[in-house]
Parts: sequence; structure tokens; C-alpha cells
Amino acid sequence: MTNIFLETLSGTAHRIPPVWLMRQAGRYLPEYKEVRASEPDFISFCLNPEKAVEVTLQPIDKFGFDAAIIFSDILLVPWAMNRNVRFVTGQGPLLDPLTDPSEIDENSLDHIAGKLSPVARSLSLCRETLAPEKALIGFAGAPWTIITYMLEGQSSRDFATARKWMWDNDRKFDELLDVVTAATIEFLIIQAQAGADALMLFDSWAGAVPAHFRRRVVSEPAKRIIETLRRRGITQPVIGFPKGIGEGLVAYCNETPIDGIGLDHGVDIAWAARHLPAHVTLQGNLDPLSLIAGGEAMNRAIGSILEAVDGRPHIFNLGHGITPETPERHVHDLVNRVRGRMS
Repeated sequence: MTNIFLETLSGTAHRIPPVWLMRQAGRYLPEYKEVRASEPDFISFCLNPEKAVEVTLQPIDKFGFDAAIIFSDILLVPWAMNRNVRFVTGQGPLLDPLTDPSEIDENSLDHIAGKLSPVARSLSLCRETLAPEKALIGFAGAPWTIITYMLEGQSSRDFATARKWMWDNDRKFDELLDVVTAATIEFLIIQAQAGADALMLFDSWAGAVPAHFRRRVVSEPAKRIIETLRRRGITQPVIGFPKGIGEGLVAYCNETPIDGIGLDHGVDIAWAARHLPAHVTLQGNLDPLSLIAGGEAMNRAIGSILEAVDGRPHIFNLGHGITPETPERHVHDLVNRVRGRMS
């Protein structure tokens, strides 16, 4: 059987697009919660290859998605850089806030591949188990998004500390950007070498970057990452997801050698189909909360997306990650609607 996900990402338009969902392995599934409860903390869960593979495959077995994304976390990179990453119930991720790039142990960069080798093992095990027609996606956080956590010490509403660094600390900010970019490259390389069929770069907080800095902070690091991957023999296609940059998607697609672009649910996908470069595969972009509503409202929204991208390579997905409150039956309905099994 052909791999429709990889065909689409290489530029082939299919009448019925491939479908997968961001965070498709997660807290909306009771079987996921059961496995998660068997580990004392989230980091140890991510670094347990057998359990990571088990939850990666759960949504493939249940819903028949066309791609699996390895169960991991973007904050494993700062964890491997010794930034004391921990996940606290009710608070989310916490890190030791960085005040100067010199606080990063340069030797930690030499040990990225070793410390994150369990993720590579997860990918290898998963690729061995996954049917050949199903794609396996590896991923990392984009440098800016990782930097926000490292500077703020947690998530943030306005990322004031990180934005001030952009304005006040040109040299230091660029130094930090270089270090995180280098670490990201190493993480993606070990995933590609372990069996990932495609790679995704999540810039979840790109929308917080002032337009003045967007090229320097969002596009240029993504370009450097992909070009370095190619020089080092990594040929897997790359999907960029610079969430929240709106019209900046045009420049991002033109400035980076990405193969696919993830569209958040704030983007008019009909506009994207008209204005984004034809060689870039579109991915997205149903509102995750529509999955909670379900029914005709969700079906109409799915239909609108499919109509907007008709004739263009498109991977059906959400505009952000699936939420824990999502009823499983609505996910089944989504897959059936995309594949034309219901009107």
C-alpha cells in the first residue's frame, strides 16, 4: 500500500486527504491515562520507549489515522540542556529561568543525542511496529518557542521577558538562539536516523514575536535547521508550524525550505490556499473545540476546509492540539467525514 501522508507531503493532491491530529495521543483517551498513571512523572514517561510507543500507537489502532507522531515533548531539549524541566500538576511545565546564555553548560550540547536516545529508541520501536502505509512523525520545538520557556521559566500570556531580550540583548539573544538552534538540530537528526518518516517544527508561540523580529527569530532559525539537516544527509520532509503569525505565513513559506505548513485555526484556509506557495503542502486547520461540539456544526466546518483546498495537496488536521474534553465518538465522526463515509 502507498503512504498517502508522504505522497501528499511530496506534492501529490488526493481527493481524500490523509488525516492525523496534533496531540492525538493524549488525555482524551482512557487507555492513555492508564499508561500515564504507571509512571511517576511526565519526563520519565516520555523517556520510557515501550510506554511511549504504546501511547503513540493507541490512536492509530483506534481511529486509523494516516500518521503517528511519536509521543515526546518539546521541552525535552531544555531538559537535556540541564534547565531543570519538571511538570507540576495544576501549573504545567516549570524550568529554572535563564538570565544569561553563559548559564548553559556548553558540554550539555555534546550530550544531547545521548540524553535523548530514549526518544530515538521509541521511534525505532514504533517504526518496526507501524504498518508501512502509516507515516511516523518526529518533532521538536522551534528555537523561539523553546527560548520563551527558558527565559520565562514557564508558559506566559505575553512573554514579556523573552520579548525584552529581543529588544535589549541583541548579542545575548542571538547567542541563545544559536545554542538552542544547534540543540534542536541534534534532536531532529537522531529522530530522523531512528526511523521518522517526516519531521515537524512546532513554533507554538511564534504569534508573540513582533513583526519587526519575525524573520530573524522565526524564519531564519527554521531555515538554518532545515538546511543543516540537508547538509548532514537528512532528507525527510519537514512541516513548519509557526502558530499565530497570520499574514506572516507568506514570508515564512518563502524564506524557509519547508515542505509543509501547519495552519492554526485563526487562519482562513481559503486565503492560505490562494496565497501560499503552490509547492508547500497545507496542513490543518479545524478548531479543536469543534470536536467537543461535534455534529453538523463540525461537519460543516470540515466540509468548508475540504472545499477550500480542493485540488491542492492537503493534510487534514486541527489548528492546534486536541483537548482532553474531546469525546472519542467525535474523533471517529471527524475521520469518517474527511474520508467521505458520511454526508
